[in-house]
Amino acid sequence: MLALSLHYNMLQMNLAKRFLVAFALVLMLMPAHGQFACWVQFANKNGTTGTLSNPTAYLSSRAIDRRSKQHIAIDSTDLPVSANYIQQVLLLGGTVKHESKWLNGVTVLLTDTTSFLSGLRTLPFVLHFQVTQTPVASSGVAVQRVSEMPSMINDVYGNAYRQIDMHNGRLLHNAGFRGAGMIIGVLDAGFYKTDVLTVFDSLHIQNRLLGTHDFADPATPFYSNTESHGTSVLSTMAANWPDQMRGTAPDASYWLIHTEYSPSEYVVETDNWVAGAEFADSVGVDVINSSLGYTEFDNAKMNFKNSNLNGRTSRASIAATMCARKGMIVVSSAGNEGSNSWHYISTPADADSILTVGAVDYTSAHAYFSGYGPTADGRIKPDVCAVGVSSVIANTSNAITTGNGTSFSSPIMAGLVACLWQSLPSFTNMQIINLIKQYSTQYSSPNNSLGYGIPDIYAAYHNNTVATLSVSDKLSKGIVYFANGILHIDRTETVKSPALAMLFSQTGQKLAEWRIQNIPISFDLQAMPTGFYLLTISDSQSKEQYKLIKQ
Repeated sequence: MLALSLHYNMLQMNLAKRFLVAFALVLMLMPAHGQFACWVQFANKNGTTGTLSNPTAYLSSRAIDRRSKQHIAIDSTDLPVSANYIQQVLLLGGTVKHESKWLNGVTVLLTDTTSFLSGLRTLPFVLHFQVTQTPVASSGVAVQRVSEMPSMINDVYGNAYRQIDMHNGRLLHNAGFRGAGMIIGVLDAGFYKTDVLTVFDSLHIQNRLLGTHDFADPATPFYSNTESHGTSVLSTMAANWPDQMRGTAPDASYWLIHTEYSPSEYVVETDNWVAGAEFADSVGVDVINSSLGYTEFDNAKMNFKNSNLNGRTSRASIAATMCARKGMIVVSSAGNEGSNSWHYISTPADADSILTVGAVDYTSAHAYFSGYGPTADGRIKPDVCAVGVSSVIANTSNAITTGNGTSFSSPIMAGLVACLWQSLPSFTNMQIINLIKQYSTQYSSPNNSLGYGIPDIYAAYHNNTVATLSVSDKLSKGIVYFANGILHIDRTETVKSPALAMLFSQTGQKLAEWRIQNIPISFDLQAMPTGFYLLTISDSQSKEQYKLIKQ
């Protein structure tokens, strides 16, 4: 379900049945989806065309590298769905909308379900099926309510400085980490005018908009779809309009992935989400932002219950956890149901091993609409919080304004997550998530309104980078240093031989790896350009990190 911002007067309008996570999205009247959709799950992958020995047939090199870097094996969940099974299902009627290799099934579009469902019951390889959409005529929502933008201040970040300074994010930017080399996938409702707005100029000029994909409404040209929720969500991260607005990851690269069909609300949209997440994995995305959530639907029989918030009921939640198992970080909005009868977070915010973000105001107080935890199985949610009240965003009128909702607190945090991971490239996805919790204001006493609290991203970086060493540090440090283009490791503080040393670029690319049998040792790096590097030295028990400056 689409995430739009919830204002008090909007709650009076009986729009609460929809998870409106950020601001009331301007929608064009769109044609109804007058057909059925059905999810069909298979019992196995017999006959798959993929092999574990040749993953390049179905994964990009960057997706494979992400797994390799975090010691994640390619397994049967990565293999394509059996084409033979799909063909037998299609003989019953319909067309394929999505295939899911992680959940081993397909979403099929139909004009009639009677004979189709009867036929499915006869197929021995069909494990489970569910009708996820019924024909509906929908008028859409044609309102937009956002706060007035206060007068701009003289700051390169514009008024957006407040929502990043809450996490000491500018200090991390000033240290040289603004997301370069990281890829963020944005799963959202629509990206109207993203291709022409000034706030995204550098994204296009520097070729950091890597591509788009539409899983919700592929018949409509991507940037012509007048849904603009994704446009504003993207702006909190990617904006780079000096003195007007700068986002939390202005140097990152992005994939824009349309998964939410706003005029109607059906379980099929969780299948769109799964398809979008699998696509993001396949093209090598590091961080996913999802300002979407699903609780109740146009057909009430499909509604989730609070007891379903266990991370294992919604297919979107199952896929979000799978993203973590594939080495990505999913950052999900908690949802804006905190002040209504639902009260709790939504799905996929209930997923395990992801970062669920609630909303606070600029005083760090809980936003009245931000969804509460715990999950149905007792886990703390949200995990952390960021600004979701009067968050600074860009709109399709090429103006900087503000909006309310966890739709904005989530991407504000997602951009910072990407920058932190850039600064600590040897860390795994789960180490980064745990680090963010550890350096949050309520780490010692989390609760189900703010989770672990407000993260200090710079402290998470600074306190986990052991030392910054240059040539001039040789005499005073005497541990690790550059001299005449030679990297010297004279001693370590906790790591013992044999050990593994790895050298990373500032953008997180692994440049070299050495097995160290004895210390001291030297490596000739004269061919390396001057600049910042990160060196990690580890044994089976300990790891040390050094930020190096080659002058």
